[in-house]
Amino acid sequence: MEKAVIALKVKNDKAGIKICVKQACQLFLSAYKAGIEVADVIITFGGAKDILREIRSIDAISEVNTLILYSPSQICSTSDEFKAFTDAVYNTYKITIRTYRTNLGR
Repeated sequence: MEKAVIALKVKNDKAGIKICVKQACQLFLSAYKAGIEVADVIITFGGAKDILREIRSIDAISEVNTLILYSPSQICSTSDEFKAFTDAVYNTYKITIRTYRTNLGR
């Protein structure tokens, strides 16, 4: 079974937190429908670098093979930055990235 970590970037105001909760619900439901077990969740105020740092601290990282994001633009400013992030996650942890907006949901 595919095991995943969900990562979300949240803004530090009430509206941002509400959006993050809605996105988390969408991601959990989409993962469930796709037969993916969610092992952990990363919530960050930063971006790609913070997510990489948080991945290192996950206890069951050896069992995780997927990182689920809401959208690439949520954590990276450019497509080149997202490509570098994707490469770093895969090369370091052998984790592939799925995004709700691109290849997981709806």
